[in-house]
Amino acid sequence: MFLDSMKKRVRGKGMRVVYAEGNEERAIRAADYLRNEDLAKPVLIGKTDEIEKEAKKLGIETKGIDIHDKDDDKDFEKYVDTYCDLRKHKKITRKQAEEKVRQPHYFGALMVHLGKADGMVSGLNSETKPFVPAFEIIGLKEGFRRASSLFVLEWPERLLFFADCSVNIDPDAKTLADIAHATAQTVNSFGYEPRVAFLSFSTRDSAKGASVDKVKEALRLTKEECPDMIIDGEIQFDAALLPSIAKKKAPGTPFEEKGANVFIFPDLNSGNIAYKISERLGRATATGPILQGLNHPINDVSRGCSFEDFANSGVLTAALAIIQKNSGDQCEISDEK
Repeated sequence: MFLDSMKKRVRGKGMRVVYAEGNEERAIRAADYLRNEDLAKPVLIGKTDEIEKEAKKLGIETKGIDIHDKDDDKDFEKYVDTYCDLRKHKKITRKQAEEKVRQPHYFGALMVHLGKADGMVSGLNSETKPFVPAFEIIGLKEGFRRASSLFVLEWPERLLFFADCSVNIDPDAKTLADIAHATAQTVNSFGYEPRVAFLSFSTRDSAKGASVDKVKEALRLTKEECPDMIIDGEIQFDAALLPSIAKKKAPGTPFEEKGANVFIFPDLNSGNIAYKISERLGRATATGPILQGLNHPINDVSRGCSFEDFANSGVLTAALAIIQKNSGDQCEISDEK
């Protein structure tokens, strides 16, 4: 199982994972789980007395959980200086910087940027979604033109990767190619061979239109940049997933013998809807979104997630931190179904 393999990868490595909404029950329970299972060193951001009070109510001991009260943190002024420097091209004032740093998801991103933590998970509330501080503070890795997101969907018999489900609303062909490239890198780093399908309502020109042309152009660009990638499109989901249907609808596709495991959706509408249907009706375990292309792992969660989901995002964040620290390192390639 994917999550089990990620837990094995991070256990005992001591990666420091920040939870920005530290006084939230789900964050405290997730931190408790990570600590007890030795999966990461959890960091909670919030008022110490509030977190300890909530933890006590939940019957959770806070020993071994690092609590950072941003208002009393000894590095607060350093964080303000750093944010001022990062945003000086926007002519931000020190007062504006202080207001930003007092927001927990900005404070957490600065902890990661300055090496006080290895990654961050946030997004339990609308006001703590991590996208903006991730872009402003963490920034894109060299060679990446934009960030994107990935969801891991796991069933007992199957593991699939969906992108982009939370960042790029209406990507053009070049952006779709960037998403495919980034997602293939992420999947490969997890130890799985990426087999990438550019999805459409059309398969092999069964329909015409601008949206179909966009997907076909994305395929061309990706093949040009990554000639060795197992990839096809435009293709419908069933033809990409099931070899029996691939043989009928798309003879000659690389998915005739083994279906795709990476699905690139043509827009955010389709990607977001597909992962939620897979999770809520298809009973998949959905982990993500994983933000791809950043210098350090900063990950979002759905506002409706459980504490188990929150903990799993922490595990994935720790795994990504290890992968980035060991550039080029990856898990052993899996023989997943």
